[in-house]
Amino acid sequence: MLVRLGIDDERDATFDCGDSDLNEFFFKDSRLACKELVSVTYAWIESGKTLAFFSVSNDAVKRELMSKSVFKRLCRRISRSKRYSTLPAVKIGRLGTSVEHQSNGVGSDILDFIKFWFTEGNKTGCRFIIVDAYNNERTINFYLKNGFSFLLESDASEKTRLMFFDLMTI
Repeated sequence: MLVRLGIDDERDATFDCGDSDLNEFFFKDSRLACKELVSVTYAWIESGKTLAFFSVSNDAVKRELMSKSVFKRLCRRISRSKRYSTLPAVKIGRLGTSVEHQSNGVGSDILDFIKFWFTEGNKTGCRFIIVDAYNNERTINFYLKNGFSFLLESDASEKTRLMFFDLMTI
């Protein structure tokens, strides 16, 4: 069952995704983000146990952040009259899967859910999903396996890589 978490909702105290930054977000920072209307966090809960969580917020793919050729490639399927300097996106701010459920497809199931969620009925006029993925082999391979691509090459040596998924490919 997917549950939207609020400011005062109790969190599963046994949840641990093996990453202290993600755990801190789940238990603490997600409450402030909710209060400040910055992002919304959802938890996938079964039998009272949190299997995973994710947060989403509104964002955009911005033309000025990338080369002209990359932006052109992103826009090639968009009619010329709708090619704005920013393209609407939803950002996955955080995604964490409990240690005991990692490598079992739970994270991919969540990404599939988000893809469906934002294409079914076009709730917000969202074209892309973007994520600042931790720049480590496991995380990058996870997003690549799920159809995401790098948005920039300039962040190849940074702590995170900006990646995107075009919802029109579904």
